[in-house]
Amino acid sequence: MKRIICIGGLLVLSAHVILASCGGSSQKTSFKESMEETTESVSVNEQNQVNAFLQELYDKYVFGNDGLGDFEESVEHFSPEILTKLRNEYEYDGDGYAVWLFRTGAQDDPENKSEVTSISTEDDGWYTVFFNDMGIKGSCRFQAKLVDGKVFVSEFENGSLK
Repeated sequence: MKRIICIGGLLVLSAHVILASCGGSSQKTSFKESMEETTESVSVNEQNQVNAFLQELYDKYVFGNDGLGDFEESVEHFSPEILTKLRNEYEYDGDGYAVWLFRTGAQDDPENKSEVTSISTEDDGWYTVFFNDMGIKGSCRFQAKLVDGKVFVSEFENGSLK
């Protein structure tokens, strides 16, 4: 009789363990799904912030559509390598940055309007800005991500100047 009670008790205990572990795995799946949704939300949020930054970069500093801003205000968003390259290409007296490296480089353009036409998100944190530079179509790629809540650009490649 003791054996039946012990075996019965073990069976009940085993059933509880199995049921608890099944319930635990469904909770883990829910947690995993929740984490994937959070990761996607962060990714979309990051993309939106980077796109807004690049749009402002072109409107305010590259094309000057919102009034030409002082690029010095945005240097914290760029790697030291990019800033060095922009300074080395600056040909005029005094300090400055060659933000025209983000443009087509065309001198005799058919129109007097420049604007961003679209921004695409690519793999590994790369974004391509497509633009109309005074009638000339161009593009420039930026590798960017959020660092401490701010957009940080670590590399750029101008597709128009190759």
